[in-house]
Amino acid sequence: MARRASPACWWRPMRSATESGGWPAGLAALAGGAPAAAVPLLEEAAAAGEGGGLAPLNLGLALMQLGRLAEAVPALEAAARALPGHAEPAFRLGTIAGLRGEAAQAEAHFHAALARDPRHVPALAALAALEEESGRIEAAVARITCARLLDPAEPELDVAAARLALRLDDLPTAIARAEAVLAQRPAHAGAARLLARALLRRDGAEAALVDVATRAAADPTSAGLAVAAAELHGAAGRYPTALAELRVAAMLAPDAAEIQAALGLGLADAGRGQEAEPLLRAAIAARPGDLDLRNRLATVLWKSHRVSAMLEMLEEAIRAFGPQPILLMNQALALNALGEQAAALEVAEAAVAHPAGGTQALMNRMAVLPYHPERGHAAALLAAGRAVAARLGPAAASPARPRDPDRRLRVGLLSGGLGQHPVGWLTLAGLEALPEAEFDLIAYSLKPRSDTMAGRFRARCAVWREVGALDDASVAAMMAVDGIDILLDLGGYGDGGRPGLLQRKPAPVAIKWVGMQTGSMGLDGLDWMLTDHWETPAGFDAFYAERLLRLPEGYVCYLPPAAAPPVAPLPALTRGHVTFGCFNNLAKVTPPSLRAWARILAAVPGARLALRTHALGEAATRDRVRARLAAHGLPEDRVALEGGVPHQALLAAYGGIDIALDPFPYAGGLTVCEALWMGVPVVALAGDSFCARHALSHLANTGLPDWVAATEADYVALAIERARDLPRLAALRAGLRARVAAAPLCDAPRFGRSLAAALRHAWREWCGPATPV
Repeated sequence: MARRASPACWWRPMRSATESGGWPAGLAALAGGAPAAAVPLLEEAAAAGEGGGLAPLNLGLALMQLGRLAEAVPALEAAARALPGHAEPAFRLGTIAGLRGEAAQAEAHFHAALARDPRHVPALAALAALEEESGRIEAAVARITCARLLDPAEPELDVAAARLALRLDDLPTAIARAEAVLAQRPAHAGAARLLARALLRRDGAEAALVDVATRAAADPTSAGLAVAAAELHGAAGRYPTALAELRVAAMLAPDAAEIQAALGLGLADAGRGQEAEPLLRAAIAARPGDLDLRNRLATVLWKSHRVSAMLEMLEEAIRAFGPQPILLMNQALALNALGEQAAALEVAEAAVAHPAGGTQALMNRMAVLPYHPERGHAAALLAAGRAVAARLGPAAASPARPRDPDRRLRVGLLSGGLGQHPVGWLTLAGLEALPEAEFDLIAYSLKPRSDTMAGRFRARCAVWREVGALDDASVAAMMAVDGIDILLDLGGYGDGGRPGLLQRKPAPVAIKWVGMQTGSMGLDGLDWMLTDHWETPAGFDAFYAERLLRLPEGYVCYLPPAAAPPVAPLPALTRGHVTFGCFNNLAKVTPPSLRAWARILAAVPGARLALRTHALGEAATRDRVRARLAAHGLPEDRVALEGGVPHQALLAAYGGIDIALDPFPYAGGLTVCEALWMGVPVVALAGDSFCARHALSHLANTGLPDWVAATEADYVALAIERARDLPRLAALRAGLRARVAAAPLCDAPRFGRSLAAALRHAWREWCGPATPV
């Protein structure tokens, strides 16, 4: 989530020469650090005309401290009218504009403040921040130099000077300025991080750590030096040690909001959201103008599957900061995760239309569009992907490699899911079966994982690199040094995907496979899409910018969990009614799916429907879903809404399901494989996009193509027909696991041979015709 430089804020109450009437109580509350108590007093004073223009000015300050930026604007505008020669109203309005991402308006307000008072230091610093953000570094340095001459004791100006010096690679100045701040404020986290970065650049990681340790030995109570050590350990990839240093810093400076925020961010990065959340909420209260903190809290709520809470927090942020692209993008993801696909796409489109939306907004739309029941079709996905490609620019030239069609190849795996993740369950067995004599695997892991499956990935890979903290250029350079011949992208436009890296063309051959494989990525940096003839039958090539590399059977190899519970008997035989189930995430549960499910329940007497996914563990989300169910005619007393459980328990829950109902248009992938392994057949509907045909591929690859419908009406009829034949259903269930185990879907050696042949074909195509010697 993006971080934006914000104009500097000096939260100081503005006093009049003589204070009389009822408004001094509001001023005293604001000066005493109680802006919530000050607001009603200052509102009353402003309405009564007390304090002149200073009453609405201080009311604006109080509202800003509370993060109520939209409410602060009218008060500050009133102050500007009442105090035409005063710089503060213009400066505060500029600060709000900057926080809301309105750079041009912010700059105009700051210039207006300086026109009233050329020695207004905060306005100079704020203009420097805007110039720095826009890349005008020399101009920013001039502003900060002027501001420091006017107010040499203000540490935030030294912090800005250090940051600018670092950007200019003036390491002595950066170090000196950071040291000066830490001498005054030993708990200043921003100065500590700048010191660490300057030392790292000057001396390297290990020498910089020794330097910081020496400083800390001389001043063991310095919280800032612990933050600097955390920064250096993080840069070296030693994340647990970095987190331990942040804990030390937080203990040394329990009242330093920035350090508590840093600890919260570190805990969030470590996946410890329950510990991170209170720290982040406290940091937001202390720093209501920090948009990045709100984004990180949104991430924590997302990872804990509290999507309704995330949405509420984002809506509050949008009211304060305006519809900034980063907030809109996260709001779109939250709405989509709640199954509100139309609203999600509308918000994603608003982010794309925003002048500051950029490439990230286009990629965000690609993460939402496939779920839309009407607009998520194959042609739309191709067009949206091409829009991303146009923004990224043309792909780089293919790197030079020996054009030997038969030599041993180095295959890169780019993914955040190299472990217990859908990517892992659907690729690991096939990759393990690749002939080691022909293919070296090099992993570029975007997220650290330590589970058993991650261990198996590590064992198969000749080289393992953790690259999540690196930018696209650095990863591409690493791949060039590693001599990658074929790059398998296993991320797409999903969480952690790297389309920009693919456009850098770090390998001669790039192939899309699994991992948000929803349709064409639209990139000319991708050469092939690994597929099969069910996913992309003849005639579908026009929907893809990539060439289609069709495997003879399914495009994935499912690895069944070794500890899966045994298949349970058909529950309908003892319950007296059929139980349908869907264990997919809510983003896939569309209005057409709900409409079809309502028709099925209406036609099958006594039937029940069980929905299970992590998001349904949140009460507010269950309430939203119940309202949607009712709107589509699904009776509440016949639908169970169940939250997520550990994987073993999830598999066991299939013991209570007779027939799985696959959602559409975005079909189940891993969920279909797991249902089949647990003896539960799946009724599915095939569309035209790649993700609309996952279930078809898996079912057909298991010998069950007759469980896939071509229209919504056929889908409903198919579910009703199968639910009425319990003996046939029971017989299928009893033998389904053995059938899946024997099918190509789970035949790793067979799949490995097919994958090897496909990779070799793609490589030979790149090598071109043999050249006579």
